Amino acid sequence: MIRTVLGDIRKEELGRTLAHEHFIIDLSKVRHDNFSLIETVEEVVPEIKLAMATGIDAAFEVSTIDLSRDVLKLREISLQTGLKIVCSTGFYLTQYHPAWLNDATAEDIARIYIKELTEGIDDTGIKAGLIAEIASSPLRFEGNEKKCLQAAAIAARATGAAVSTHTGRATAMETIDTLLDGGVRPDKIIIGHQDLINDHDYHLSLLKRGVNIAFDTCGKSAYMADEIRAENAVKIIREGYGDHLVLSNDVSRRTYFVGAGGPGYCAVMKSVVPLIRQYGASEEEIEKLLAHNPARIADNDWK
Repeated sequence: MIRTVLGDIRKEELGRTLAHEHFIIDLSKVRHDNFSLIETVEEVVPEIKLAMATGIDAAFEVSTIDLSRDVLKLREISLQTGLKIVCSTGFYLTQYHPAWLNDATAEDIARIYIKELTEGIDDTGIKAGLIAEIASSPLRFEGNEKKCLQAAAIAARATGAAVSTHTGRATAMETIDTLLDGGVRPDKIIIGHQDLINDHDYHLSLLKRGVNIAFDTCGKSAYMADEIRAENAVKIIREGYGDHLVLSNDVSRRTYFVGAGGPGYCAVMKSVVPLIRQYGASEEEIEKLLAHNPARIADNDWK
């Protein structure tokens, strides 16, 4: 079963899925601007409807506890749009961490994750379906980031939930080692933001560990051209790892919205998927990226 904000569904019901999105999020407390947040149901619903019109059915919403995650709003978004939303438990980068994490053990943090996965978040009755997006700083693990990752391994082992990360090149192998050493199945790990690294051999070095990688900043041309993302995706498919790649947009601020002149939640389907098709991937291979892989990753016999 796959756990959504409206209840558990069969994996066959999930459909085409954006594997790393934010619908309610607040990054402004660190970035100190008035657009690094998405805070209302009303502003995000029209943007999600545009994505659904391109063929999207579901999303992994990876906003963490310390990024103003609001599962009641996520439930309302799901009710208004029909989008199937898998919400997350976890902590993000050290700058956002609450002070109490300094004195918490990995086991203490894992108990929070496990409670949100199996009993519910606060008193909402809504259960997380994913441990995400567990973050590491660009050059190394900072502050309590490693401890939060170790807690993710404990919770994943206890519940069977998948773990999705915010990871750069410097911490990718250490992230994988920590999760595997903690007993997490490699096929239940998503190493995020790997489309920002234009290095096919590096991508293969991760995939050979048995994990999934995410090309999840589609449409963000300031970081990488979608043509390069698509070319690298097709290379991965041709190497036989198309069943371990997922796609998304990672919309984390209002300026990415279509209504603000950005690609919104539509870049996967309007830009990257057509390019992947143009570069020679079959419809069956594309469907793996969009539907089969996310469903396999999120599917669990919940304990």
